Amino acid sequence: MRLAAATAEILLDIGDWRRRHADLSQAIIGLALLVLGLFLGGAAAVTDSYLHRGVETGAEQPYIVQPTGKGLATNIDLRSYSDEQAGAVAAALNDAGFQYVRQAFSWSEIEPVRGSYNWEQYDRIVNAMAPRGIGVIAVIGDTPNWARSIGDTAFANAPPRDPALLTAFSAELASRFTGSVPFIQVWDRPNLAGNWGGEPATGVTFEPVLEAAWRGAKEGSAEVGIVSPELSIMSDVPEGEGDLAFLESLYVAGAGSYFDLLGIALDGGGFSPDDRRVGADRENFSRAILFRELMIRQDDGATPIWATSYGWAVGDSVSQIEQAEFVERGMERSWSEWPWMGLMMHWAFLAPAGSAESAYAIVNPEGSATPLYNRLTSEEIMSRSVVANTGFAPMDSQSISDSGNWENQLLQGRTFRTTRQVGSSTTIEFQGTGLIAYVRSGPDVGTFVIEVDGEVVSGGTGEGGDAWNLSLFTNTDDFPRTLVDGLEDSRHTMTVTLASEGDLTLGGVEITRDAPFVWPIILMTVGSMISLFFALRSIAYLFATRAGHLRRKTGPDPGPQLPRMPNWRPERRLS
Repeated sequence: MRLAAATAEILLDIGDWRRRHADLSQAIIGLALLVLGLFLGGAAAVTDSYLHRGVETGAEQPYIVQPTGKGLATNIDLRSYSDEQAGAVAAALNDAGFQYVRQAFSWSEIEPVRGSYNWEQYDRIVNAMAPRGIGVIAVIGDTPNWARSIGDTAFANAPPRDPALLTAFSAELASRFTGSVPFIQVWDRPNLAGNWGGEPATGVTFEPVLEAAWRGAKEGSAEVGIVSPELSIMSDVPEGEGDLAFLESLYVAGAGSYFDLLGIALDGGGFSPDDRRVGADRENFSRAILFRELMIRQDDGATPIWATSYGWAVGDSVSQIEQAEFVERGMERSWSEWPWMGLMMHWAFLAPAGSAESAYAIVNPEGSATPLYNRLTSEEIMSRSVVANTGFAPMDSQSISDSGNWENQLLQGRTFRTTRQVGSSTTIEFQGTGLIAYVRSGPDVGTFVIEVDGEVVSGGTGEGGDAWNLSLFTNTDDFPRTLVDGLEDSRHTMTVTLASEGDLTLGGVEITRDAPFVWPIILMTVGSMISLFFALRSIAYLFATRAGHLRRKTGPDPGPQLPRMPNWRPERRLS
């Protein structure tokens, strides 16, 4: 009773105060709603930035055409291994599901004398990998003594005195290993003084070297892809540039035309892959987003990014168990959220004990498996790594299989597959909510039928309306077309089958995924809009009444204020 009486008295006081200070009351309500609206709007913006910064659905244009799938890849150095040892490592890599290895190729070892090449140990490495379907990504480094400037003879990684000297070597490398070495990375961390003749490179000084390597490699093999140099997060000297500054200066120097893929080092540091804070001075998994944003600012959003060194180092802040968990979760986040990220190459498959790379290694120095190895070779990860995840999947990726008679065509830098046999089909295993396919249209194409998870997707033509018919187009084009969307974010199987005479040509698929966690942001945004509307309405009404443009709302005369009654309770009756 006392609480109810006190509450009623407070409400009466508030009502009395509002009657006597109507304008001030109106202003307070308007300002309170304004503050609430701004707070909700700011909270929605901050939440959206934290949850969705760098997250893309895969449907953004221009589409990012990855030259490979997103399978397992790792760094390795097999130069000191025998033929038998290299073969054993290749077999272990194959058993673990690795599809690519990144291997240093020493220019000084291969071409100790100008024009004289010794490929013996590199032939051994490539020949061990090729039969098992493992592609080699060659990293060019170590300038030969004859190619350095006179003052740079003490530095193996000094730049060549004439970039044209690198052109010839790159051409030889690309032509010798066409197909087996599908990608070449030019140099390793040139923004370190120790990797560039005692004085770190800048984008301006490195551009001629990158251009020379690009021209030579393309001359040796038109199919080879060029990867920009991996960069150190910070230089080792005060005047050196960090990775982001170096990359920006590369673009300013016009070097964006001389790499097909951007290579970055992606060290998780002491933070989990779920840490979504982004900053230039923050070493965590989300730091990759800064490279993507820089490339978009440079109008280079179509170029894929590769993490050419990826992982967490075991140490005081990260245990071996945590390393395994973080690596897996980082890969899963990339597969789902970053269509712009392609291969993520683990820092080291195996490394000598005591070396800096041993803290990242998948296999212990004596050859035993780490928890990371066990996690990566689990059935779940191996299965997920070969399905098409958010982003582009080429026709020669492991997620796509064919039935019937198909022919390959190399167009626009990637593989297209064509069939003329009615009943031939392509099956795509993917994880996402939709699929966009590069399907050829034109007068010579046949109708085709699409099934997703065993159910036919209507195409609007044919007797039952199930067939898709793109022969009505007069010109032959390979446009991307949405074949299905609105699926659950889970694993799906799509089959495309040629149903009538004509051609069926596919040039890859783009897996899309709806952005997650949008409802909290939508609710906060709607709440912000409602609060701001009523705040502005309240403030506008106040100004209008004060200016005399509107009549103030008045209620019935409340009459004289009643006296306050003392607390009173009826006496209890005696029964």
